[in-house]
Amino acid sequence: MATIDLNGVGKTYPGGVQAVRGADLRIGHGEFVVLVGPSGCGKSTLLRMIAGLETITAGTLAIDGAVVNDVPPQDRDIAMVFQNYALYPHMDVRTNMAFGLLRRRRFSSRLKALLSPAYADGRAKERAEIDARVLAAARVLGIEHLLARKPAALSGGQRQRVAVGRAMVREPKVFLFDEPLSNLDAKLRVEMRAELRMLHRRLGATMIYVTHDQEEAMSLGDRVVVLKDGLIQQAATPRQVYDRPANRFVAEFVGTPTMNMVEGTLEARGAGMAFRGQGLVIDGLVDAWRKLIQPHPRSVVLGVRPEHVQIGGGTGLQATVEAVEHYGDRMDVQVRCGDRSLTARCMPQPLQEGGVVNLTIDLARTHLFEPGTPGARLGD
Repeated sequence: MATIDLNGVGKTYPGGVQAVRGADLRIGHGEFVVLVGPSGCGKSTLLRMIAGLETITAGTLAIDGAVVNDVPPQDRDIAMVFQNYALYPHMDVRTNMAFGLLRRRRFSSRLKALLSPAYADGRAKERAEIDARVLAAARVLGIEHLLARKPAALSGGQRQRVAVGRAMVREPKVFLFDEPLSNLDAKLRVEMRAELRMLHRRLGATMIYVTHDQEEAMSLGDRVVVLKDGLIQQAATPRQVYDRPANRFVAEFVGTPTMNMVEGTLEARGAGMAFRGQGLVIDGLVDAWRKLIQPHPRSVVLGVRPEHVQIGGGTGLQATVEAVEHYGDRMDVQVRCGDRSLTARCMPQPLQEGGVVNLTIDLARTHLFEPGTPGARLGD
């Protein structure tokens, strides 16, 4: 296990392109951290800088308190699992898993050592130790029956397990995963996510995982780090990222379907609070937001997740059904309310496109953001 400290870490390519800008992050012993964001946000570049595969052009990176900016990858005691598995096609599974240890063995095969009795004895002991590590990792991953096969004779999920096993046998301080499940089908991705989570619990190792899939990030990470344009937008637990997004980008990126956003004005309305915008008037908002409108009404963006918009009830909002998507145990309904389309997630019920329905919004679960970019979260 290891701690990793990023202090103002940045990466600027020739021509002035900034892939990562001033990343500050501490990853604790045995923590599983997921870097997530859209394509081009800098997450893979950040991972590759931790691995030593990209040079750091600003700030410092420390592993267990030691700055490693100029330390080569092979001396950082990390292991990386790549998106394309990077298995040697001419080697069987056993040799693929052992290859990293064989390359680093203490007893080299120099010609002058061949006549030494100590060489033969030490080489045999070392090979036995490597074989034991490979077999132990294969048993944990359930692939001990595949050790004699070549990669071409394996399924995608089996190849992924071999790639993970190759990292495991090295017993590194840090495991790095660069979108390792993106080549698998949906069902196998779900199964492998569960296996990776269980593997982390068994090993207790420090793991950093990169993905563009927010569902994958939320299901795997102890903490989720959301990036956009090379900047860390939020680093928090999955629950905190979902319930208290730091800004409008995080709110819209995390969650499927995306959070409904409506631009308007927060104002006092009688003895209560109200939001008015895009043809909507919503009364009864959280009174704790009152300090935001003193002394005048304030322009805001109101956010509400689809599961907090329900069909039926009586908040006084009428809407027209535009589209219905059925998912068996639930349905997503797109409705037109005022001048704005909203998405509601609810239990299956008979609805007709073009029909008029009432909406109920869970007012205690709404969010307020500053207008524009980045749209910081307002209030509690």
